[in-house]
Amino acid sequence: MIKFNYHSHSFFCDGKNTLEEMAISAIENKMQYFGFSAHSSLPSISNFGLQENEIKNYLDEINRLKEKYKDKIKLFASMEFDYIPSITKDIREKARLYNLDYIICSVHLVESKSGGYWFIDGSKQESYDEGLKEYFNGNIKEGVTAFFQQTISMIENVKPDIVGHFDKIKMHNRDRYFLETDSWYKDLVMATIEAMKKNNSICEVNTRGLYKGRSNDYYPLTAWLKIMAKENIRVTISTDAHKKEEVSSLFLECRNHIKDCGYKEVYYFDGAWKADKL
Repeated sequence: MIKFNYHSHSFFCDGKNTLEEMAISAIENKMQYFGFSAHSSLPSISNFGLQENEIKNYLDEINRLKEKYKDKIKLFASMEFDYIPSITKDIREKARLYNLDYIICSVHLVESKSGGYWFIDGSKQESYDEGLKEYFNGNIKEGVTAFFQQTISMIENVKPDIVGHFDKIKMHNRDRYFLETDSWYKDLVMATIEAMKKNNSICEVNTRGLYKGRSNDYYPLTAWLKIMAKENIRVTISTDAHKKEEVSSLFLECRNHIKDCGYKEVYYFDGAWKADKL
């Protein structure tokens, strides 16, 4: 069995540890592959990403750690790019400029027609509620539709190496505004799955919501994962670690879960994407 995690955060963005502390934890957890994926810089829109003046330091430190621990683990440089249609048109150019090994793309900020951004992540449910009211007049169907349309646009236009937590819109909902069995919601999920299929995407199965107690299931929901297995959507496992103790949180449980959902293999990256049999 191969152990890996390509989604992690550190002091360089909203994480709680240094890159080296994260790398050491990955080694202690017997991981063969580990990726650093700081939130990309979004000046004036969010404060949880890399600062522009820290990008070189971030990349230099990763290169130092790659060399220092090369006999113990294979480390990779990445970023989790937020996709916002009106302002993030150069993601692939930046990935080449920074010489990243792979990229994750996610939607944390949903762009409204008014030009505002609904923050659907974070620890505060109140922010989710207030943003829905401010940017979508409390219309959950309109807001959720915008989230999935933005995600589909991201898949089609950026073609990221990893699609990040594509149904995270559910996290602060908790069945208050919509049910995941609602037909309109299922239609949006199915359209997203179809986009991943057409673009041969790799979708992460993200364990963070479950181990943090913010969700009663992985991202994506078990029902969607079973459909994805039938559609041959490739998957990888991410813990979305924000501190060293989370580097391998629920990795083994998630691996078994993926198998139970009908998958026969999970994908890992060693410089190229390869399948590990379950």
